[in-house]
Amino acid sequence: MRESPYVRSLPYHLPPVIGIAIVMAVTGPFGTYDRMDFVHRLASFGIIGILSWLQVILLAAWFGSIEPIDRWPVAGRMTLVGVLAAVPSTFEIIIVYSWLGQPIPLSMAPQLFPQNAFLTVVISVVIGLFVEQRLRANADAERARVAALPQPKSDAPGPASPDFFRRIPSALGRDLLALEMEDHYLRIHTALGSDLILLRLRDALAELGTGRGQQVHRSWWVADGAIASVERNGGRPVLVLRNGLRVPVSKSFREQVKTAGWLDG
Repeated sequence: MRESPYVRSLPYHLPPVIGIAIVMAVTGPFGTYDRMDFVHRLASFGIIGILSWLQVILLAAWFGSIEPIDRWPVAGRMTLVGVLAAVPSTFEIIIVYSWLGQPIPLSMAPQLFPQNAFLTVVISVVIGLFVEQRLRANADAERARVAALPQPKSDAPGPASPDFFRRIPSALGRDLLALEMEDHYLRIHTALGSDLILLRLRDALAELGTGRGQQVHRSWWVADGAIASVERNGGRPVLVLRNGLRVPVSKSFREQVKTAGWLDG
């Protein structure tokens, strides 16, 4: 989850979160202006805001690793994130207010939840749109960088489109072993090391074309000639690559991997 674009963009979110907390402390919404002084309002909105923000980020990063949910529109996915994040944050409001000398009965949680959920959903959707905009900008920059590179010679590796190989940092060489999906990012594994690029696995496979290797898991693709041996982990096959990397073979891809002869021995 640490490679999620939501987690990676944490430093960009913190200043707006603090700014919103200060604005709310000054204006005193929800009747807090009359019941609390500025310091207590700032403490309550600051603590609750930061906790809610972290919960939104963690839930968004987790959902980003679940492919069916990750395919939802940003607004729909982040609405679900906001509703779920509002559950713990409702009880956090009760705890924080009680700590600040403004006790709220636990029985008020059902009345607090809708109002809190509305705010959390709005914040979640704004965060989601912000992260998506940054991803699009980075993806456009990456496409422009690849397009500006010199066209490869006719003897470039393999029969497929050479675009993907131009994405690999030169320090990693061209001995491609595997690709690993990490949310919106792709980790490229070669014999010389690994690195992250902003690209989805399905887009990388489209650029690579067929005949270069096999997808062995929802999150893994392995190149032909990359396997050193095969192990078993609880009856499930694990491919050991030439660099020592261990790659799981999922049940949905096992038959085609077996047909390719990769599980022999």
